[in-house]
Amino acid sequence: MEEVADFLVNSVVCKGFDTSEVEELAKICKPACFNAGEVIVAEDARGRDLYFIKSGRAQINLGGPSARDDAGTISKIVPGEVFGELGFIDGARRSTWVVAIDEVETIQIGWDDFHQLTETDSKIAYKFIYNLALVMAERLRDTTMSLSNLLGVRGK
Repeated sequence: MEEVADFLVNSVVCKGFDTSEVEELAKICKPACFNAGEVIVAEDARGRDLYFIKSGRAQINLGGPSARDDAGTISKIVPGEVFGELGFIDGARRSTWVVAIDEVETIQIGWDDFHQLTETDSKIAYKFIYNLALVMAERLRDTTMSLSNLLGVRGK
């Protein structure tokens, strides 16, 4: 658990956490490893797990689990980054594929475990969800910029 806490303390979603809050969050984390080419998240699947990349790289794509070219690639995820935030928040079906590029080690937080933890500590809930919202806002902003560039509709 100490190793997980050491990793989380540097995560963007734990910004502003004190040591005891990071340790509480680390208690609900589970390790999960994936081989190169393995599907971590399947489009249209149900799931409320949030993942942190501890080592390795993964690819978020629209082209299915075997898409290896960049045509359907939305982004690549590297150590320290988080993914699965939309399903974690709303419980809806997954909107993309996440596939391991190389061997990937993740730290996983399930919604039910998170919800149970935060029922007893609303301060952790607020900080975590606020920081996760900042990650989501940045991604939405980047997607909007990319789409406007692609469509050639950048304002002057």
